[in-house]
Amino acid sequence: MNLIFLDIDMTIWDEKLRIPDSTIDAIRLARVLGNKVFINTGRSRSNTMYKALDDLGMDGYVAACGCYVEIGGKVHYNKLLTFDQVKLSLEVLKEEHMPVVLEGTQYCFFDPEDFPDDPFAATLWESLGDRAKRMDMLTPDDPINKFSADITDDTDFDAVTEKLGGFLDTINHNGIVVEFVPKGHSKATGMEKVRKYYDVPEDNIYAVGDGMNDMEMITAAAHGIAMGQGNPELLLASDYVTDSIYEDGIYKAFKHFGII
Repeated sequence: MNLIFLDIDMTIWDEKLRIPDSTIDAIRLARVLGNKVFINTGRSRSNTMYKALDDLGMDGYVAACGCYVEIGGKVHYNKLLTFDQVKLSLEVLKEEHMPVVLEGTQYCFFDPEDFPDDPFAATLWESLGDRAKRMDMLTPDDPINKFSADITDDTDFDAVTEKLGGFLDTINHNGIVVEFVPKGHSKATGMEKVRKYYDVPEDNIYAVGDGMNDMEMITAAAHGIAMGQGNPELLLASDYVTDSIYEDGIYKAFKHFGII
């Protein structure tokens, strides 16, 4: 049995949330042949609850950059920030003019008007529906795994990392968007928890992604696969570069490695 981990954005689906038919076929055939296929995403669990993803019939989720692991519908691991850590982070990000999205297992918290130059925020608000809440609705009991924030012209990012680096790691996406993740967590650490659960040899691990938050996952997997349109650094670090999402990349990668 192989364990296969797939990023979502620009790996499973494109920028318009369209999943290629070939990707659906590849995932279903891989599972029929006895493999376990997991989503492994930077999105929090609350931001993966979409019918198109549910219909894939995945064996589980690694979400929030390894902070949340779900296997067979049951929560296996869930790392949360303390409310004090959340409050401090919000104070620092406000000082440094970084609009933020708090990402949790149940809800995402943000104010769309804080992102006037980021169309993704409006799309996120609409797609989340009742799983999106405004910042003033946040309570100490709301579970938050991680958060993402935009860098603006008024941001001193060195000051941010100095104040928050004691308990958070950062993943910088081209100097525009930064993911803040509890220290020691990544897509790779979540992947390892699943591997240990199934007691699968390391050589039976496959991972497919396209962005910088896939780097640890791609380099940790025995078979790290980059989508053809992915980040250039990721392509260099991968074991194999498949075609793009628009050219049946996942299906071709599965065929290349004999998974299907």
